[in-house]
Amino acid sequence: MSVADLGVLHARYVQLTDRFKSVWTYHQFASSVFKNFRGGEVPYKVDFQATHDRIKRVSTLMNPGQAVDAGASLDMSEVALDRAAGAMLRADDEITPSVARRFFERLKRQDEQIVQNLIKFYLYADAVDGDRRDKIDFLFTRIGEDFMADRGEYWSRESLEFREKIIALVSILKLEEAPADEVIRLIRAVRNLRDEIQSAEAFEELTDRNLLKNARTFKHRLGDLYFHPDILMSIVELNVGTKNRFLKLYHDEERRIIEDSQKLLDHGPAIERNFGETNPGLLEEIARFRDYKAVFDRSRADSNVKHDVITHLKQSMTNILAQLDRGLAVEDEDDGSDLPRALFDDAEQRQNVADRFGNDSLLHRELLRIARAIDAVPGDLIPEEAVDLPSIRELRLEPWEIASWQKMFDRRSPDGGEDDTEELWTVFIRGAALRLKIDEEATNLAASRAAGLPADSELLERARGSLDLSKQLDALFNGFLHEAVYASSTRVL
Repeated sequence: MSVADLGVLHARYVQLTDRFKSVWTYHQFASSVFKNFRGGEVPYKVDFQATHDRIKRVSTLMNPGQAVDAGASLDMSEVALDRAAGAMLRADDEITPSVARRFFERLKRQDEQIVQNLIKFYLYADAVDGDRRDKIDFLFTRIGEDFMADRGEYWSRESLEFREKIIALVSILKLEEAPADEVIRLIRAVRNLRDEIQSAEAFEELTDRNLLKNARTFKHRLGDLYFHPDILMSIVELNVGTKNRFLKLYHDEERRIIEDSQKLLDHGPAIERNFGETNPGLLEEIARFRDYKAVFDRSRADSNVKHDVITHLKQSMTNILAQLDRGLAVEDEDDGSDLPRALFDDAEQRQNVADRFGNDSLLHRELLRIARAIDAVPGDLIPEEAVDLPSIRELRLEPWEIASWQKMFDRRSPDGGEDDTEELWTVFIRGAALRLKIDEEATNLAASRAAGLPADSELLERARGSLDLSKQLDALFNGFLHEAVYASSTRVL
């Protein structure tokens, strides 16, 4: 056997020992996560000692006379690591990105070599998509940031040493060379995302403008280009800037939420005594508020507060204050006993539409039709049954559209998945409203044509607005579709 052939075997051996370290490190990480977050052991069995001994024996065979045996032993060792990694990846499916983040944030001391070995585990297994892209993104950021205690914020490493670490890690994937102009274009796009996030002045903007979601979707859609060293360094810079902005806005918001929610908790018994009998809806909202507050407190204790938790809590507080305002206003006037209940229902529906959809003049009428139809659905009917009601059938509403409306106004609990968000509910409802609008406009246009009359200019203008809006909603649906594919969310798909 030639010297070159021995060199190839030696290179395989070096990589095999490096991969074994990464698999062993991941096992230690997974064992700790399952013990501390799931209260059990990892759902796999791997004989690490036997695998280690087999790899160690290879070193004694690295000579011309035993090269064939060395190659066979390397083959067997690689198969053993493939099987071990496969079992661990199935366990890894149960470790969400947020759990991985919480695990590392609980560590008092961080060994950078451990983080690098975890990155290698995913890269050697070529498991770099979906939730694992989020984990890899987090791990690269861990080795690419430092905390400045005097300023209370993070800063990203831009040193040559950090770039060399990235190059060494991503070389495991053996990627094709990327065109220079494409790399430059993507780095600019990453920096634009960073600047957009830095421009957020309030915590709600991160959600309302989809800033965090857009950044995550972008990183998922990069594919292998994500691992280009220069692009990856710019992404770490984006992540560090995002973390600083999020912490700044969240801490400001957290103080307000804690103060306001505590006031409501303190005055809750008095509110229930004074207004509960005349306003059972207020009692229900206070009960919901206490549930949301408990979820907020638990997630805050675990350093795992998410946007939807804050949104639900703030909306519940807003609903309570709005009902109190209405209740106090009624006390100052007549008791309203001569006024029909429908008048109050209509006012509430108009207020609900305005609160959730803003000044949407194009769809306001259709949104009110949907509100009246769904609000009349008995509480004991599930959406799949409600579609058979005449008022629902007339609007051709689908079960998920009914469920989205009910979740939006707290008549139904969310499904619990990270993809079950108010943003998605809103898109479903606006899509349903636009469908109603277009149906009516198309019918009127067809009637004019059948009668041999020119179409009304006002009707044509409304139809034009519908087509423009349909393009916007189509883009939103397309975004959710792509995100569902990346997140493997069969329910949304």
